[in-house]
Amino acid sequence: MDERSRVLLTSLLGAALGGVVGYLYMTESGQRVREQIDPALDAIGVELQKARDAGEKVKDVAREGQQTLNSLVGEGRARGAWDSTYRQAAK
Repeated sequence: MDERSRVLLTSLLGAALGGVVGYLYMTESGQRVREQIDPALDAIGVELQKARDAGEKVKDVAREGQQTLNSLVGEGRARGAWDSTYRQAAK
């Protein structure tokens, strides 16, 4: 997409968005529409927050799992190094 097409598309989207906002805030029928959509938007906001919270919990669990795995792998490597040092010392 070249620069002229991008500017034209952006201008058209801006005009459309401005028209929708103007309709919703400048007309009585737009106010009625806003009164109908507000509860739905609030519900969507609550659900998005729940999804964010769940995502954070998943990240925390994944981080804890990674730490546990790293400690197990690190422990096994340390034990292997100890065994090899012990074998060399026993010779």
